[in-house]
Amino acid sequence: MYPGTWPSLALQLFLYWLQAFRSIITVDLKPKAPGKGSREPQKGHPKTRILKTTAPQKKITPCCPESLPLSSDSLESLFDPVGRLDIPRLRRMVYQKGPEAGERKLVWKFLFGVYPPNSTAEERQVLDTKLEAHYHGMKWAWRGRYPNAVRLRAPADEEFSMAIDKYEVLQTQIRENASPLEKLAESSLQYHIFNDQLFKKAQKYIDADVPRTDRHRSYFQEEGLVKLLSVREILLTYAAFHQDLGYCQGMNDFVSRFLETLDSEADAFWCFVGFMRWAGMNFTAEGIKRKIHVSEELLRHVDPELSSHIEKVSKEKLLFCLRWLLLCFQRDLQHQDALRVLEIRGLEGGKNNSPIWRHSRTKNAVTGCCAPRKDLTFDVLLCVAILVQNRDQLLTFHHSNDFFLFSQRLQGKLKLNTLRGEEKELPRPELPSLGPRVMLMPGQ
Repeated sequence: MYPGTWPSLALQLFLYWLQAFRSIITVDLKPKAPGKGSREPQKGHPKTRILKTTAPQKKITPCCPESLPLSSDSLESLFDPVGRLDIPRLRRMVYQKGPEAGERKLVWKFLFGVYPPNSTAEERQVLDTKLEAHYHGMKWAWRGRYPNAVRLRAPADEEFSMAIDKYEVLQTQIRENASPLEKLAESSLQYHIFNDQLFKKAQKYIDADVPRTDRHRSYFQEEGLVKLLSVREILLTYAAFHQDLGYCQGMNDFVSRFLETLDSEADAFWCFVGFMRWAGMNFTAEGIKRKIHVSEELLRHVDPELSSHIEKVSKEKLLFCLRWLLLCFQRDLQHQDALRVLEIRGLEGGKNNSPIWRHSRTKNAVTGCCAPRKDLTFDVLLCVAILVQNRDQLLTFHHSNDFFLFSQRLQGKLKLNTLRGEEKELPRPELPSLGPRVMLMPGQ
């Protein structure tokens, strides 16, 4: 069954994600009796757990303003007279309903660390000019170093060849009309030490991935695929100046989202840089291994029967969820839902950009599922929710390949209803515990 809608368990997982916004209370655990028509869990392995407190609970005031109602739906109302943004109210707006399409250009620069939270409108205008000049300086620096890498070679693609010619004409015009600030930025990078081997390796993979990156979308079709060349420029510039990580397959999906949303090569680059500050670890072997391990631990506590079955059938366990976790569901959700997940991840990662973003009173707490709270990210919870939603189907699989085929069949079929406030219309569910004596209150 493909999850067109998300039932109560997905909502429960979603509410658990609000751990960063809620207070902790002490609870006892008792197994949940199977309901009529449901699969009876194995003895000693409750599918879910019902939480009951040992004493009447006092009403707890939420520790974060995300749970409070918005006083206004206008983004403009979140700024003071000099243009300083009310960060708690912005977080609330992004969490509750998400920004409008026309507001994302501004909101994402805050979410992904381009704009300082306390900046004024005048300061942001100056910063935009400096960042655009610095980006162009970085581009021209690696282009001067690697002239053979300037043009993407697409011998069997006439449409792409025409786009390459057009893009290079535009770049020549930009270079000829360079501002003094852009020239200064380029000259300041003339002694930058490049790693030739790493750059050429990154170029090889980038040139293979870019031609097939979202080229079907109308945004990239409008100017004959010219904007896909901007995706390439952003990736090559990032790889040239971030040689510790370079390029990894999957980064192109995120750059495509940033470019289409911001419609500016320089803005998309700096938002991507901000995103990679806290998401870059996911593109390392250690990072993605950790993410899969956390998902396995979470599933083991939410649905022990399903977890045990997957471990018994497949040595790879949740490796079939790799694409979901690596790409944050960007290829599996419909476009607008994919943007919403990226924004929610921006809320999670944004707290690393500045102390103003931090909202948890238990920053270093560890949950009962042996995973630090910072590892229980929204994409991990979505992953587990999908698995539990499809548990009856997964329990029938007897070969490891079945799990990988299942993941592949879901591509592009997932919908995300729980992010647009529909959960407020549902009866409040009893929340499962992800570990002994830990529960987080839902919004008041």
